Amino acid sequence: SFDWFRQQFCLEGTANAECAVPIEGGAEFDTEDEWCLAYYNATNCSQIKYEAQQEMAAISYVFLTANAIWGLLLVCLLCLALRMLEGIITAPIVQSSKQANVPLWLSLPCLGCLAGGATLLFSPSSAVGNEMGSEVFWVGVAYFASGGSFLFAVLLGWFISTYSVLNSRDKLHKQIAVSLFIATMVLTIFILMVVFAASLVFSVDLVDYGISDEERGSIACYVDTANSCTNCYPNDEGWDPTEPQC
Repeated sequence: SFDWFRQQFCLEGTANAECAVPIEGGAEFDTEDEWCLAYYNATNCSQIKYEAQQEMAAISYVFLTANAIWGLLLVCLLCLALRMLEGIITAPIVQSSKQANVPLWLSLPCLGCLAGGATLLFSPSSAVGNEMGSEVFWVGVAYFASGGSFLFAVLLGWFISTYSVLNSRDKLHKQIAVSLFIATMVLTIFILMVVFAASLVFSVDLVDYGISDEERGSIACYVDTANSCTNCYPNDEGWDPTEPQC
């Protein structure tokens, strides 16, 4: 629900009123101004919503940029720490330690991808899992595929870190495992890049996505936990736009 965001960025007292004006007036009106006149006898609803969106966008850009800079700094500090460790102790020991930690590092994105796929495919309010023929159904499947490839990489990483090389045959086995690990990671990164690109495209085109008004209203009311469903369509003439209608 965007109720919390409206409470933070909309003018005081308009979060669940003028600022909640539906896009293009919703189902009952042709324009946002008509909606605003009908319920609040005003024409500034669109301006209030626009200013709130601009403020939220500016703060979001600052937040994301700060996190990106912080992430780069952490990467630089990690590289510096590894260089210092290699100077203090031998490089092979550092390499062995990194190999032992690979399964743990990869288990987090593995769980994240599986959780994302399960949410997209099996959530009652999911727009991609409601029907097998959905044009975005494959996004949830792709999350599961990337989660499976991450899991396979975790197993390979565990094998590489624990497998001892005692002869030429053991060396060959470990080389095969390393090659499979690299190929698996390349495939996983490719899948995630495709999912990320598709998510951006579908996010931009979300307004044009083929969901009926009734389905949209049901999804909005189902997932809303703040009793602030925006533009849930009326069931009677005495409908209050600030009250959730499922």
